Amino acid sequence: MPGRSACAAALLVGLLLAGCAGDPVPVASGRGAVDRSCAPSGPTGQSLPDPLSLPEAERQAIAARLAALDYPPAAIRIATVIGALSELRDLAAAEAATGPDAVLRWLRLRQVITERVLLAMLDVSSALAEIDCEGERGDQLRDRLQRADTTLTRRLGLAGVMLGAATAAVTGGLSLAGAGGGDIAGIVGGTAEAAVSGSVLFIGSSAEFHTPRNMLAEIRDQPERSAVFPPVVWRYLRRGGPEGSTAATLAADWADGDRARFALLSGPGGRYTVEDLEARDGMLDLIETNVARMSQELRSLLGALLVRPEPRLRR
Repeated sequence: MPGRSACAAALLVGLLLAGCAGDPVPVASGRGAVDRSCAPSGPTGQSLPDPLSLPEAERQAIAARLAALDYPPAAIRIATVIGALSELRDLAAAEAATGPDAVLRWLRLRQVITERVLLAMLDVSSALAEIDCEGERGDQLRDRLQRADTTLTRRLGLAGVMLGAATAAVTGGLSLAGAGGGDIAGIVGGTAEAAVSGSVLFIGSSAEFHTPRNMLAEIRDQPERSAVFPPVVWRYLRRGGPEGSTAATLAADWADGDRARFALLSGPGGRYTVEDLEARDGMLDLIETNVARMSQELRSLLGALLVRPEPRLRR
């Protein structure tokens, strides 16, 4: 009987150690990159003309005229987005004119278009900065969760080793003493050790993460005017094409995946795991890539302006 009591006591100590090892590891919730706001510090109002102020038939006619003058397709598309089609049309007319007035008008139009390109580039930079900030918030929380999982894994591994050692000591002592119950102690201890070791497979820390300015929600809902993206960037993402707009394509791809996860990621916040944060980071990367492409088209427009012929002062 004393041997059995020692066996039970040893196994109880081991199980208590295992239980302590399985306690959740707290995730730090102090303010930092996770909690900071990524909203721009200043207002993001309508800084460029809305291309919809021109009738569709007129936009198409101007685009055809510019294409005939060897403007690149990308330059024409982005000029439509930033509301510079009318100015490009007038610039082409000024190129064919002569005299001081034509030169001054050409210079003024070119300056107006260049300023709109510059404003659009700044809006692109603003959107990219906010995407990077949101990605950093997620990375900060993901690092915390991964550290918590690593700590818990280490504790469970230590508990498993201690259970194995305790089981071996108890069963060995019972065998040397010639007392019964060694087989039972071995079975109980082995089962407990396996349970502790197997629990490592189910480790998955989570924490609250808030997304009051959610770009994924804007892509999902596609409002006429975005509350997150600068207006010109939002027009670019919603610009139609042969295969639909960029925003519509992204929303359709994400909706076809894990609907429950997408509902969490595009919502105002909730309890996030490492896997949720990794999925969110991948979606933000796709948005960032498509927004960055806008800079390429803006450069195409600026390059087209630089090679246009100047009007002559006299014939």
